Amino acid sequence: MATAVPTTCLRSGPQLLTKPLSYCMAKPLFAVEARAHCLYSALPNNTIKRFPTSCKLDLPRSRALPPTMPKREFHSSTRLGRKAGSAIPHISLHIAAASSGKGRKYEPEKSTVDYLPTGESALGLQSPGSLYQKRRNRPDSGEDAYFIAPIGKETTTLAWAVCDGVGGWQDQGINPADFSHGMCSYMAEHALSWPTTEHPNPQTLMHIGYDNTLADDQIRAGGATACVAVADATGRMRTANLGDSGWIQLRLGTVHQYSTPQTHAFNTPFQLSKTPPEILTQASIFGGLPLNDSPDRADLADTQLQHGDVVVFATDGVWDNLSSQDILTIVSQQMRDRGAWERRDDKGITMSDTISTLVQPRGKDQGQQKWNLQSAIASNIVAEAKTASMDRKRDGPFAKAVQREYPMDRWHGGKVDDITAIVLVAVDGHKAEEAPLKAKL
Repeated sequence: MATAVPTTCLRSGPQLLTKPLSYCMAKPLFAVEARAHCLYSALPNNTIKRFPTSCKLDLPRSRALPPTMPKREFHSSTRLGRKAGSAIPHISLHIAAASSGKGRKYEPEKSTVDYLPTGESALGLQSPGSLYQKRRNRPDSGEDAYFIAPIGKETTTLAWAVCDGVGGWQDQGINPADFSHGMCSYMAEHALSWPTTEHPNPQTLMHIGYDNTLADDQIRAGGATACVAVADATGRMRTANLGDSGWIQLRLGTVHQYSTPQTHAFNTPFQLSKTPPEILTQASIFGGLPLNDSPDRADLADTQLQHGDVVVFATDGVWDNLSSQDILTIVSQQMRDRGAWERRDDKGITMSDTISTLVQPRGKDQGQQKWNLQSAIASNIVAEAKTASMDRKRDGPFAKAVQREYPMDRWHGGKVDDITAIVLVAVDGHKAEEAPLKAKL
C-alpha cells in the first residue's frame, strides 16, 4: 500500500496530529525535491507511512534519503534482454488473479479467480450505480485493484493491470480504494470497446483510465500506482509500470526479465493522483504539493513470451514481503509438482507435454486438482506473501531495505499490506499439438 498525507506530517503516539506542513518545516517548500523532513516520534503498529508531498520521511535516525529505491534483489540468474526474431506465433494466454485485503483472513477459494476470456466480460469492471454499490461488489483486495479484459472482444489478445491505492488519503477522509478500483474499471471498459483492427499500448490504457478517473465526480480524490500490460497471440507482451508494483517473467527455472520500482525516495513511489481544490489551496499556503506523476513517466517494456513462460504481476504487498528468489521458488515448486516442468539429466529443466492440459479450467469436483496451473500459482504467491507479512521474525525485502537505509531503526519482520497477484502462463498451441504426435512416434 502506497500511503500519502497531503497536509499532515507530525505523528506522536498512535494518533496522527493534523498540522499544516509549515508546522514541521523550517520554511514553506514545494515539489518533490524539497529537503524538508517530517518528525516521527513513534512508529506504532510496525508501520511506516509514505507521503505524496514534498515532505520526506525520517525514521529515528535523521539523515538524507536516497533519491531512488534500490532494485529488487535477486541472486539466481542475470537479467536477459529480448532476442531479435524470437517471436513465437499462436501463444494462448492463461491468466488468473488472487488477492487478500490487509487485516483480513485469506480465503483462496473466494479470492482466486481464473479468467476465461469470452469477449463480453472482464474482471475488475464495475457496474454502474452508486459508490456504495460499487464498494460492495469489489473483490477482497482492499485498496489494491486489478482488471483483466480482452482487447476489442478479441479473446486472443488480453489487457490486465494491478493498481495499489495510496493509503495515506485515509487521513483526509478519502477511501483510497475508490481511485484504484475506478481506474481499473475504466481501463477494462475501454479495453472491451477497443477496435479489433488495432491494439492499444499499455501506456495508452493507463492514460485513458487515469483521465476518466479524474473526470469521475464520484471519486473525490485519491491516488495509486499502476502496472499495465497488453499481450497477443504472437507472444508479444508490452508493459507500462509506474510506481512500486511490478512484474517478473520466469522461464524454465530462471528469471528472464523483471521490472524495477520507480520511487522518488525510500518508500515514496511514483503515483497517479487526484487532488481536490481545497488541498491544493492549503498546499499553496503552507507548502508541500502532493505528488502527481503522469502516465508519461511510466517505465515501458516490450518482451517476448515463449512456451511455458510464467509472468507474475503484483502490488507491493507481494514485493515488500517476497524477494524475486521467493517468487521463483514458489512458481518452480508448483510447476514441478503439477508436472509442467520436468528435470532431465541431459537437458536440465524442460517443458512437459501436459502443460496445455494443466492450464485448462477445472471443476470443483476434481479434488486437490480443482486448481488449474495459473490459479494454483497465484493463490500460493498470495498465501506466502500473506504469511510473510505477519511474521515478525522473517525479514523480507522491505525490512532489509529499512535496515540498510536506517541502521539505527530496529525494524524486523514483514510489512502488513493489501496483497494482489496476477499470474499468466503462456502456451504455444503448435507445441502443445506436436506433443501427442511425438509420443506416438
